Amino acid sequence: MFAFGIDFITGMAVMTDPSSRENAEWPPHPARIFMALVAAHYETKPLPEDGADATAAWQRQRSALEWLEAQGAPMMSWPVESRRNVVKVYVPVNDAGVTGRPEGVKQSELRSALGVMPDYRSRQERAFPAVYVNGDDAQRLVYLSWVDAMPSPECFGALEVLASAVTRIGHSSSLVQMRVCEGEVPTAYQPAASKGKAVKGIPLRVPAAGFLAELDQRYNAEDIDAFFELSEAIAARTGKAKEQAKAAFEERFGTAWGRTASAPVRQRPSTGRTVTYVPIRKAESQIVQSTFDSELLVLTKQDGPTLGLEATAALTSALRGLLLKNSEGLPAWFTGHSAPGVPSTGGHMAILPLAYVGAEHADGHIMGLALAFPRSVSDAERAACLRGRIFGTSGEDLDLKLIMGSIGEWTLRREERSVPPIALRSLSWNEPSTVWASVTPVVLDRHPKRDYRDERAAWRDEVAALIAKSCEQQGLPKPVSIDVDKTSWHRGAPRSRPGPNGMPWLPTKDGAAPRQQVHVLIEFPGEVEGPLLLGAGRFRGYGMCKPLGFSE
Repeated sequence: MFAFGIDFITGMAVMTDPSSRENAEWPPHPARIFMALVAAHYETKPLPEDGADATAAWQRQRSALEWLEAQGAPMMSWPVESRRNVVKVYVPVNDAGVTGRPEGVKQSELRSALGVMPDYRSRQERAFPAVYVNGDDAQRLVYLSWVDAMPSPECFGALEVLASAVTRIGHSSSLVQMRVCEGEVPTAYQPAASKGKAVKGIPLRVPAAGFLAELDQRYNAEDIDAFFELSEAIAARTGKAKEQAKAAFEERFGTAWGRTASAPVRQRPSTGRTVTYVPIRKAESQIVQSTFDSELLVLTKQDGPTLGLEATAALTSALRGLLLKNSEGLPAWFTGHSAPGVPSTGGHMAILPLAYVGAEHADGHIMGLALAFPRSVSDAERAACLRGRIFGTSGEDLDLKLIMGSIGEWTLRREERSVPPIALRSLSWNEPSTVWASVTPVVLDRHPKRDYRDERAAWRDEVAALIAKSCEQQGLPKPVSIDVDKTSWHRGAPRSRPGPNGMPWLPTKDGAAPRQQVHVLIEFPGEVEGPLLLGAGRFRGYGMCKPLGFSE
């Protein structure tokens, strides 16, 4: 085994999630850690006068990095974190400049010239998302381990030197102490063996063979250094020497030196490839699964007005109508009807709103919709029903246009980004958890006999019993506790009843009186894997729950 241990010595990790500058990255992705090693490698690059031994040691470091990137995705373990509120700050820009002849600056240009001073520079909005790393001493360490890796003594020594030279991972305030570990280290997460099938888990960026060379190419240090060295030589020399320098410049960059010659660009580093990590868990049978498959088919909004969760019924009805067009002869799990006009008594496909909830600035706007399928339906059966609806005959994704009258129109398309926003990841809604809370209100299966206004405690008990029965009918364990309220425990979700910031009643047929709607907080005796959909509106986006405490 070969392993690294990383201690965030200040108890804080300041790293920005590449998919959202408002969110902190946690855990640190293996690709980011590899890039920190590369940065340490180049910070110790020897000068010509340092001698052959220093150059040889530096080359050994490079060979060690090439060995490391070829080892594949590591096993990982990381401590529990708590999120820090993101505070926006305004900092001076770093690209301010001034004329090369400051003595020639006119009085009218003086303020512009003073722009190189921090107090006079314009300021830009920045955010430094961070997490607090909990634990003491060894409990606070992040571990990366390669179980079958056996580096040579020379390679081991080079990586040991590199690790000790890493001072930060992420922002300059994100100070670390990194070391090579000997012996066994904790492992809690491993790369998923997907075998070509989508797997729920935590997507992390990892290095792969050739990553170091790609970073070199994007950093483009040799061309940039050569550009400025040759430019300085041309400006400083005269006569034949100047012409020779110009010829060398043109040969190197394919263009004549002059005012129009632009410096080579330095690109942002590659993010690496993405691998899904899954927990090394107890036996899967110890986790109770809902009747719906945990892998959702996510459809992302491409175009249309911004809509909140209050539009759930309109969106799910429009998508359902589009999918069921010309659906004669399709199975009941897809249509929801065992015969024309006869509702299916078994489980069938549900349509869910995927909204931005649970974070500090969450406002409940819907970012897409998802299809949840009964766990018993095979992939082949799903594909047969969705062909020509979600994707074409050759497997190409189709644009789905939802028309919702006065609300407007939406265009949806299947989500296929490697790192989509958190709200559009199946794991955000399905992560096994003992505590769940509703995002859209649960529509009660029947009207309570107790009156909320006069018998509040008895009404709550009766509603809790209805919710518990709904759980047990789906094969879920009897909840340990159930709390009921008008307000959701997830920030950004609407209140359970119509009104300002409230959820409309679920539409009923034939003008029947709407059933009561409540938000719930449920604790189970053990972990339950979602999606967790409860109540009479569970197939139409109502009663959708989310793990409480799942990292946003």
